[in-house]
Amino acid sequence: MAGLLDQIAKDLYAGFKNKLLKGTLKRVAADDAAGLDTLGDPRDTATTEWPCQGFVDSYSDKFRPKDGVPSTDAKVCIFAKSLPAGVRPEKDDVVAMPTGGASYQLGDDIKTDPATALWECRGTLLQASTSGDCRARGV
Repeated sequence: MAGLLDQIAKDLYAGFKNKLLKGTLKRVAADDAAGLDTLGDPRDTATTEWPCQGFVDSYSDKFRPKDGVPSTDAKVCIFAKSLPAGVRPEKDDVVAMPTGGASYQLGDDIKTDPATALWECRGTLLQASTSGDCRARGV
């Protein structure tokens, strides 16, 4: 059965390939090689980026208030076959799609279909800080 589901995911991606937005999935994680400081916190972080393809969709205005979805959140959809094998979106990853140069930080609402063809992620719009204020959200 896994072979059939994998073929469905491949065929679906092949049908949309090069018709999707090209983006980047970026992950910042603790750098294990740097070790921990005296408080047990990581000394450094490592950033990894992977190319991806997908699209950004909005949540229905009808369901936003009922589900508590802020207007800054969007559905960030990534085709699984556009990512390298074994890479899957995770909470706090940042996805940059060329829709007005927008970047989205992924929350913990990440789901996929049985064939793992498409990842649907709830992302919060990030805006680069122009004020120099370290408390401003940014990429």
